[in-house]
Amino acid sequence: MAARLANGFALDLVRLGGFGRDVIDGLLLVAISQANVAQITRNPELQRTYATLDQPPPDEIRRPVSVSAIANSLRLPFETVRRRIAALVEHDVIKPARRGVIIPTAPLDSPFYRMGAEANYSLVRNLYFRLRGVGLLDDLPQSSGPPFAPDRPPVRLVIRLSSDYLLRLAEPVTQYMGDLVTGLLLMDVIHANTEHLPDTEGGDAAAGWEVNAFVRDDIRKPVRPATLSERLGIPQETVRRHLQRLLDADRCERKEDGYIVPGRVLARPPFVQFMLDNQSHLHRLYTALSDFGVLAEWEREVVALRGAA
Repeated sequence: MAARLANGFALDLVRLGGFGRDVIDGLLLVAISQANVAQITRNPELQRTYATLDQPPPDEIRRPVSVSAIANSLRLPFETVRRRIAALVEHDVIKPARRGVIIPTAPLDSPFYRMGAEANYSLVRNLYFRLRGVGLLDDLPQSSGPPFAPDRPPVRLVIRLSSDYLLRLAEPVTQYMGDLVTGLLLMDVIHANTEHLPDTEGGDAAAGWEVNAFVRDDIRKPVRPATLSERLGIPQETVRRHLQRLLDADRCERKEDGYIVPGRVLARPPFVQFMLDNQSHLHRLYTALSDFGVLAEWEREVVALRGAA
């Protein structure tokens, strides 16, 4: 269950990070933004200083990042990253700098960005309560920092921490699933197959990571290439080409009305290790949120709402 929720969460973060662009541009923008403010993410005091929506980090503390550094961090071909970054510069999404590129403060403080930022914050918050609802995250440490004011939620802090989580997945995706595009496509097939199911629907919890531990294949909903293309912002021909690679590698199955990733594939060691890595990174994200007092504030909000009712 945790693996299914974590998979969908990662895909939603990629889509939000792209602000309407395809998933690869979304990952590029997340990686550039995080590299620009790396000195903030390493400093708890600066994390708190620039935690809320009305406190964007100014341009003077943003550090440019090179094309090669982004390509290496995402394990993408240099030429692909260079070409896409050039297009983003041409569309004024990012700015060239002396030693690389930056995403300046202005677009990160626009009404459009704020809408996406609040959606990201809600996504992380909602997943926390969904995971708690199925009995997970009970072992998180207690908050060690002062709480944030309820009327000034730490939206930017949550975005930076969740973006770190997302970027950590680049290595296991490419290691266990192939190249990044194929990996993201495979993740979305898995998600599309099961997103119609309630959180309580799953396999046999006592089966460990055997086939019976996963959702039964007969209740997986096949997904068509056109739907995947729309969901990921990738051309249909590219989707079909990568799906064929997955078929050839026996990583998915073609059904009459679309594609599924069956339980027998998910139970293979590489996929199990990816899911374990994803869950580990997710636990690290919520541990950091607990350390900053974010989870305690969310719990207080829920208690207050119940009291008001």
